[in-house]
Amino acid sequence: MEKEIKELSLKIPLVTEDDLLHNELIMYLLYLEAGIFISNKSKEFSTSEMEVIRFYDIINRIQSCFKSIRQASHFISRRPTIKYLDKNEEMTIIDYYNYHYDVVVHKLNTIRDLSFKLINKVFNLNLSDRNCNWGNIKNNNLITIPGIIDIQTLFYYLMLEVEWERNESTHNGIIKTKIFEDLDDIVTLSQLNRLKKVPKEIIGNDPLAKGTYYDFQLREEKKELLKKIDNYKAMSIFCINVLACCMSNKYKSSIPTDISTKYSSFIQKANYQIDNYGRKVNKLKYLFPFLEINDKSIEYLKDNGKKGNYKLIVSIVNM
Repeated sequence: MEKEIKELSLKIPLVTEDDLLHNELIMYLLYLEAGIFISNKSKEFSTSEMEVIRFYDIINRIQSCFKSIRQASHFISRRPTIKYLDKNEEMTIIDYYNYHYDVVVHKLNTIRDLSFKLINKVFNLNLSDRNCNWGNIKNNNLITIPGIIDIQTLFYYLMLEVEWERNESTHNGIIKTKIFEDLDDIVTLSQLNRLKKVPKEIIGNDPLAKGTYYDFQLREEKKELLKKIDNYKAMSIFCINVLACCMSNKYKSSIPTDISTKYSSFIQKANYQIDNYGRKVNKLKYLFPFLEINDKSIEYLKDNGKKGNYKLIVSIVNM
């Protein structure tokens, strides 16, 4: 292993959350579920209909995770007022940022876990929630479609750092990001100043007061954190989209006859939307050429991902 590798570059096509709605697999599930609820006012569903509903529920949960990440980013982008912090004396401004970043870390990991459940559903692996994990997915002989294991391998190793951060939070109670570590002492002094727990002549003015050097540093590090969140969110959207593209034909061919017959008009509507709005989103040839991460980079991620000993350079480009 070449230890001199410091940066990993990855080009990702611009695929938004809205684009996911035009993904072929997701579009079919969306219209089928709509048809099921519109046609069954009694809410008495067949076994096949319940399978569609459960499947689309996984998509809903993925979208809910992305929504939570958006909301957390919004809170991080806004600096809490002194009045707000005064109502929560034990909270520092870094605590505020770390609290919302903790939400991001957990939701990113949840998205990856839910991607395993998508695979489990499409291929009828019959894995329990407890056993529906990367270890049981990557070596499963029932997954025969090219690209699925490749994109999930990339997804898994790209998320190692946030997985490590999630585990530190969940299992060890450590909620923090390395980005703000160099400001820990300054933030403590600022809090003591704010709460007037130490005479002003000892600390002096608030080191984080607007316009100070440390205020500027905090703002720059917050920008770095928001960029990191945007990158991981973009990678997650990309990986989910590629995964869904890989599985769309498999799902279409496995739709039960009673569903495809009863809801044929809704399938036609889905096809219309896909043909008119989802061409690029659903073409794998538009997606895979953007991956510029080689086997050596993957090996480096395996060795160093949890330690964060690399800088991931993500470029978002138009398709």
